[in-house]
Amino acid sequence: MVPTEEAILHKLMHDRFHTAKSSGERAMLSIALQAFLELQRRRQETSERVRELSRQIQSSERQMALVSQRVDKWARGLGACSESDMRLVTVLGDTLAAQETRLRNTKQELVDAEQRMVHVVGLWATSRF
Repeated sequence: MVPTEEAILHKLMHDRFHTAKSSGERAMLSIALQAFLELQRRRQETSERVRELSRQIQSSERQMALVSQRVDKWARGLGACSESDMRLVTVLGDTLAAQETRLRNTKQELVDAEQRMVHVVGLWATSRF
């Protein structure tokens, strides 16, 4: 198995943490290692949340398609449509919009965690101890 860039970086920071003599460098590496572990945890949580939100969105889209077909038939005079069908279309539309917003926000949280990690490692890499 070929080590990833992140695995190499983590090993480098870990090894350097245990050999660093400067308390400032050790503190910075401690923060970087915590950010690394937080990022790993966030990635796992995010992938699980994205899968769940994707399933919810697909379910809502299927429901929306079924109700929309009834409304379309009604609009063409080919079938019946109740007031509850019309309300359901509105509710499903709002639900889909909220789910898609949650999905975007979840992905943005991961991007933010990655940027924090890059910032901390960059700060460590460019500091003099």
